[in-house]
Amino acid sequence: MIGRNRVQSTSEAITLQYANGKSIARPVGGKRFSPYIGFHIEVGRDDELDTRLRAAQIDQIEIKHQRQGGAEIVRHWKLGETIRFYPITSGPVAQTVAGSLGRNAHATAAAGIGIRWGSNDRSRMAVRGHLDLLVQMEVMRLVQLSVRSRMSDVLLAALLDHGRVCESADHLIDRTKHPDIVTFHELALPLGPGEEEEWGKGETTTVVPFKSLHPSQIDQDYIRQIWRPDAVHQAALNEWPGIQVWASEYALQAEERNVSNNEPNPTTVF
Repeated sequence: MIGRNRVQSTSEAITLQYANGKSIARPVGGKRFSPYIGFHIEVGRDDELDTRLRAAQIDQIEIKHQRQGGAEIVRHWKLGETIRFYPITSGPVAQTVAGSLGRNAHATAAAGIGIRWGSNDRSRMAVRGHLDLLVQMEVMRLVQLSVRSRMSDVLLAALLDHGRVCESADHLIDRTKHPDIVTFHELALPLGPGEEEEWGKGETTTVVPFKSLHPSQIDQDYIRQIWRPDAVHQAALNEWPGIQVWASEYALQAEERNVSNNEPNPTTVF
């Protein structure tokens, strides 16, 4: 029997970015730009989101983006140096970005992680989930954390560390109430600035990549602090099939599609 397919759909996601100090920014109305470190979302791409963040009195900043033909100043919502993120993925299938591609490309996409090689052999990586800031505002919208090049290794390392904490949680939760394994979205992944590093060949640049802020020792009190709300769990279950479809499509996208679809480039350039 041939059967009959059902069209699978994907949801639009809010693009979340991180500036590692290479980007420069200023307060709205300010005169001088200075290196900026922190998470941000572009203003003007989602009217509903803009309304909610404005009502919550989230500050805005102006970031100077280097584009072809000159610089462009774009307003962003300033989310601060640290966030809590509920990643909707079954987790990395390899320890490196290169290992996540090739023969593992299908498994990586099935895990809900988007990875591909971009121009100049620079990797691009993205993962979708829920931002705790928005969850607290009862805005249950998918957020896509997007990075490229060496920041792909940084994001992968954060996800690997999150997997470590999920495995620890397996032994700390009440199995009579939660018989299944603890999946990635059930715990908040805290992300924030790591140590300064020198990146580049020859002439280097000082950057501050983000990292997982999970402690080395995990106990029950900590798991309670980062345990997901019920709304996140239900949303993740509903969104999971679409996220797998999105990750498969992400891996196949050509670099040129970012321009034609007006997909914003992450402000980190390494």
